[in-house]
Amino acid sequence: MRRSALVPSLSALTLALVLAPLAPAVAVPAEEDGSPSSQQLTDQAPPEITDRMIVKYRDGVPGDASEEAAGEGVQEAARKAGVPEAEQATGVRTTGDGAAVVELTAEVSTGTAEELAEELEKDPDVDWAEPDRLVFTARTPGTEPPQDEEMASVAAAAYDADAPYMWALTSLGAFRAWDTATGKGMTIGIVDTGFANHPDLDAKTIDDYDFVSTANLGNDGNGRDADGRDPGTYSTYGQCYPGSPASNSIWHGTHVAGTAAAASNTYGTVGIARDATLLNARALGACGTGYVSDMADAVRWLAGDAVAGVPAAKKRADVINMSLSMNGGCPVVLQNAINTAWFRNIPVAVAAGNVNQPAINHAPGNCYNVITVGAVTSANTRAGYSNHGGAVDIYAPGHYIHSSGNTGTKGPVAPNTRIDYGTSMASPHVAGTLALLKQKNPGLTSDQYKKLILDSGDPFAEGKTLNTHDALYITRAGTTVTPAAPSPTPLYTTKGAIGSLYTRIRSVIGEPTANERAIGTGVHQTFTKGTIYWTAATGAYAVRGGVEGAFKHSGGATGALRFPSSEEKPNGLGGVYQVFQGGKILWSPQTGAHALTGRMNEVFGATGHERGLLGYPTGNTKSNGAGGWYQTFQRGRILANSSAAHPIVGAVSTAYTRAGSEHGDLGYPTSGELKDGSAGVYQNFQRGRIAWSPSGGARVLKGAIGARHAYLGSHTGVLGYPVSDEAGTGSGGSYQRFQHGRIYWSSATGARAITGSIGNAYVALGGTKSRLGFPSTGELQRTDRSVVQYFQGGTITWRPGGTVRIDYR
Repeated sequence: MRRSALVPSLSALTLALVLAPLAPAVAVPAEEDGSPSSQQLTDQAPPEITDRMIVKYRDGVPGDASEEAAGEGVQEAARKAGVPEAEQATGVRTTGDGAAVVELTAEVSTGTAEELAEELEKDPDVDWAEPDRLVFTARTPGTEPPQDEEMASVAAAAYDADAPYMWALTSLGAFRAWDTATGKGMTIGIVDTGFANHPDLDAKTIDDYDFVSTANLGNDGNGRDADGRDPGTYSTYGQCYPGSPASNSIWHGTHVAGTAAAASNTYGTVGIARDATLLNARALGACGTGYVSDMADAVRWLAGDAVAGVPAAKKRADVINMSLSMNGGCPVVLQNAINTAWFRNIPVAVAAGNVNQPAINHAPGNCYNVITVGAVTSANTRAGYSNHGGAVDIYAPGHYIHSSGNTGTKGPVAPNTRIDYGTSMASPHVAGTLALLKQKNPGLTSDQYKKLILDSGDPFAEGKTLNTHDALYITRAGTTVTPAAPSPTPLYTTKGAIGSLYTRIRSVIGEPTANERAIGTGVHQTFTKGTIYWTAATGAYAVRGGVEGAFKHSGGATGALRFPSSEEKPNGLGGVYQVFQGGKILWSPQTGAHALTGRMNEVFGATGHERGLLGYPTGNTKSNGAGGWYQTFQRGRILANSSAAHPIVGAVSTAYTRAGSEHGDLGYPTSGELKDGSAGVYQNFQRGRIAWSPSGGARVLKGAIGARHAYLGSHTGVLGYPVSDEAGTGSGGSYQRFQHGRIYWSSATGARAITGSIGNAYVALGGTKSRLGFPSTGELQRTDRSVVQYFQGGTITWRPGGTVRIDYR
């Protein structure tokens, strides 16, 4: 980064970790309610910013040329999108899949970075672009560092002295599973904060590398280097983000590695795959923070892929663990790296996240080709902080987990055993079990290993929990599962870009039900669970589920939406969206899927999308039978005619409906809702306006009465805000009440206001039904300082001193 302070995550990206004070060793946690002690487990909420972009070109611009081209491309897109922070962007390196990482001159918000990515993707040479998001750790607020004297002095003669306190081993059936496999010959790759030196890890860590790409995040004085050990994740005040407090080191990667594969020796704890070796890919530094591009390169390195400037690992990993979670969709750069590992039959276990939300809204748990792991307590209940829902494949012990640590509050001091909480702790239990499975059954695919994990899981209230013993004993001990025999030649085949995408997402798209066919300016192919579309302009994307239903309803690829230009992505609110050439489709469990196109989509975006004024769409665009169109939303509607489109929300929308909407006297809106400079708001229409105030609510102002109110100064004039709609007088005219008076109208007299003492006297006499009839003038000042107002049947005069006189004709 260009400034000394560490930038926090673009999307509150968080390690799936929560920490608690080290407790005295006990066989069962003191608390079984899903919460350590009385602490409330929460994620920190740093500002959502980044200072990097990732750009991938379609026709592999090589090496430095790609970085230079990407830097220039970002500069051009920044000028078009109005992002001055990116107008002097420079390329810094190329990722393992050939995408360029570009550094901006200053941080930008998440929304701005996404807009910049959209502008970049308008370039036909750009395959995809996205912000280079950051990971940020999560801790239990208010806890103190572990007390090293409580566990650092375990007698060396004890045989894994803390193993009896590892409730997870008993729960998973690990002691019995080790009769069949212990992980010998298997290597588990860990993408995390690196490992501190530790008796349970040192001898079995066969290679390491530091992928943290900036000195500020590295806490080791440089960027990438060949030393992947953890120098500590401590930070000084303001280092992580402006105003961030100083923090101590958490030794997260050390704990995760120990849970997966701590050695069986005379020290501390023992891992699920106790005889497996480890590969240490450090990608997270100070504050537990790191760029997604660094994480992706770490995964590729573990999978045996070449990463520029990084020597190959001594051995390719057999299993990969990623105990981290971020809000939002799966980054393309990370998904591509995960695919590389998965299709080399290297299963990837990932944490579901710790914010008690649907896991579908958090990456990498919502990425394809992973095993997403939630956390349970020793009482076999979901931990209160664990993310949940259909995106969680399996739950595993994550609460009150003993594993490797260090006593240092800054740099490493002495090894110890510590207790941590979180889905970060659950994921390595699955990674270790995968290593045991792969030792016993080395010839399977990643999908088959995942199926064994899921098939052997124990049912519980929210899904299945990991059963290590049963996973190994689905087949007879000592045998090897043979991969299924090749199926007969399929009736339909895939090819090209559609075939490549199908290979990556086969588990979610299903099998082909037809061959590739032309449609519009591109081609498409149908599958049992969706359709993949391709054009030269967009590339290949799948459309499935509720989104596909809405897409077909709107005319499909030959309709207004045209072809998809992105994959389906979670929006962080429990719903998903997918972008198309002509708009987008939004889906939520409450509203279903609906399309947004043309001006409706533009206006919706201007109001803040589904996070803004309107919420989710509840219907598609429809004709209103009056030369225009409308679309309904959770909190209002958008109304359009040939001239413009505007949103109508809240009380103004209710008042507009009361007035007959576009079919009534007001006609179409000519503006959105506007602040009036005081306490209220208003919205303009073809033949009037609606004004809202706290005291009067939303009221329609139209015709001669509305014009008179405006002439008299509107809400800042003598009458103030309206407190009623216009109503008939019962005597051939109409009137409307305001805070400080009324306006009456008749065809004979026009619109006239009455206020103050004269108005009070007029109303007391019976108003228009009295002998006075309608007012024919406004108030008139006389030379003697009296005020008179003329009516059809006489006058009312106010004199200084407060007397009122009524004269009839």
